[in-house]
Amino acid sequence: MSHEPPPPDLQCEVHLLRQELAELRAVQAMHQEARDGLEASEQQLAGIIHSAMDAIIIIDDDQRIVIFNAAAEEIFQCSAQEALGNTLDQFIPILLRSAHREHIRRFAETGATSRRMGANMEISGIRRNGETFPLEASISQTEQSGKRWLTVILRDISQRKQNEERLSYLGRILEESVNEIYLFDATTLRFTQVNKGARENIGYSMEELCVMTPLDLKPDLSNERYLEVLSPLRTGQREQVDFRTSHRRKDGTSYPVEVHLQYLQEEGRRVFLAIILDLTERVATEVELQESQRTLSTLLTNLPGMVYRCENDRDWTMEFISPSCQILTGFSTDQFVETRKVSYGRQVMLQEDRQRVWQDRQEALKDRKPFQFTYRIRTSDGTIKWVWEQGCGIFSETGVVVGIEGYVVDITQQRALEEQLRKTERLAELGTLASGMAHEIGTPMNVILGRAELLMRKAPDEPTRRGLETIVNQVERITKIMNQLLSFARKRPAERQGVNLEVVMIDVLDVLQERFGKQHIQVIKTVSPHLPKVLADPDHMNQVFLNLILNACQAMSDGGTLSLTLHPTDDTVELTVQDTGSGIPQEQLSKIFDPFFSTKAVGEGTGLGLTVVHGILQEHQGAIRVTSVPGQGTTFIVSLPICRGREA
Repeated sequence: MSHEPPPPDLQCEVHLLRQELAELRAVQAMHQEARDGLEASEQQLAGIIHSAMDAIIIIDDDQRIVIFNAAAEEIFQCSAQEALGNTLDQFIPILLRSAHREHIRRFAETGATSRRMGANMEISGIRRNGETFPLEASISQTEQSGKRWLTVILRDISQRKQNEERLSYLGRILEESVNEIYLFDATTLRFTQVNKGARENIGYSMEELCVMTPLDLKPDLSNERYLEVLSPLRTGQREQVDFRTSHRRKDGTSYPVEVHLQYLQEEGRRVFLAIILDLTERVATEVELQESQRTLSTLLTNLPGMVYRCENDRDWTMEFISPSCQILTGFSTDQFVETRKVSYGRQVMLQEDRQRVWQDRQEALKDRKPFQFTYRIRTSDGTIKWVWEQGCGIFSETGVVVGIEGYVVDITQQRALEEQLRKTERLAELGTLASGMAHEIGTPMNVILGRAELLMRKAPDEPTRRGLETIVNQVERITKIMNQLLSFARKRPAERQGVNLEVVMIDVLDVLQERFGKQHIQVIKTVSPHLPKVLADPDHMNQVFLNLILNACQAMSDGGTLSLTLHPTDDTVELTVQDTGSGIPQEQLSKIFDPFFSTKAVGEGTGLGLTVVHGILQEHQGAIRVTSVPGQGTTFIVSLPICRGREA
């Protein structure tokens, strides 16, 4: 079967149809590509809207929400599902809703494509929980397929407003601060801000300060020195630099200041912040305080005792003690306060006095009264001192003792003088008594002695004679005691002249020679050549030698050695009387010069010999001291002034 080709007209029509079909397919492909692009754009736009940091809300002509992105959900605390289809009114405070709707209506009528909303571009919104907050908003409109769409972009500026308010508040504080506060450019060093306190103190206006630098106010600093001060801040080595200098006011007066400098970033530029403290009052106070401290230090140093503050414990733990403690105790303030190596209560105060002092102090504290007492202390070198203390307690609001404050003074010399005065008064009384007794008893004793001696010469037998001899011996003993009492009373004034003590010593030794032999006492004499004379009463010196030598003989009842030495010093002649007898106990040494005190057995002494010696030496401006070791002997050392002038 043969096929005939179609007619030319038909072939042409088919070709045209094929060409149109190809074009139609190409158009379909373009439409598909456009649809795909539109879908991609829509997806991209949806992603942008969804991920935007600001709230994006799209509403229609009826102001109903058609798009509500994630940021809007977060800001208003409302899900998109709840928001879509509703109006914006739910997110506008009730009092502002009518104005807001009217604002949007007018915006739509103007035909403008975009504008910001609200005064200063700020409006208020309300969250789902009823909380209102500030918003920054902008609105735009578009038309599509004959419909108008309004896009509202919102930004929650709550934090920014809080920061601004905080900065504004801080700014007001800094402006009203009494301290001087300066900001100046890090490059030009010109002031950019100066607070009210600074302006008023230095006397310059802000307009004047804007063309000035810190160096215009600091006459004591050169440009080079000030740049050195700023350098550690520029390099980051220091966050703050502090120093003292002076400021000069507009009127030319100056005042001391303390400067605190920092390096800061302000609105994209580097500035220095300077906070200045006016030290005028502080410097005056410091000077006054230093003077007060100097006065107090001088007072504490020159007080005749020590001032202290301590805890109320048996150690007297010191919190403060004045430097004069070194003079009083021999210990330093560091030993009491810093290292606390020394306990005043347990080491310095004598053990015998501690309990009494502690009880007296606690009793006073219990009644909240000041206390006073005397006690003994032992210094660092072992010296015993008497002290008087006065103090009081420091109490808390609840009545608890939190400390003790007091003053301690050395009264050793005062007590010695008081004791000397008591002895002097006692001796004066005893002297008066002795003088009266000697007079009243002396006469009858002389009668008895005379009669006894007469009867003894006429006694017919030996027993009677021995009895009368006993009477005579006892009367002589009484007479001797009365003579010592008269010497003790010292009613006869001393008749002073130049006396050679060697001659006196020889005379006394001659009188006692027989006694030395009976007691087997060896006498050793040592006399310096050319011994100067002393100004004294010869009879009184005889009594001194006699009493001291007899005292030594009585201490050596079983024999021993008596050493007598005479030698001159610069201004005195010293007599040393040393025996090898029984010695005197240490606790009795301070009493041996007291009237009627004796270490001998009853009947062996009157207890007045050393008292008489002590009184004679005092009358002659002399002195006597004694040392003794029990079982080894005793040494008396007498000092008498050398005779000067014609008597020598």
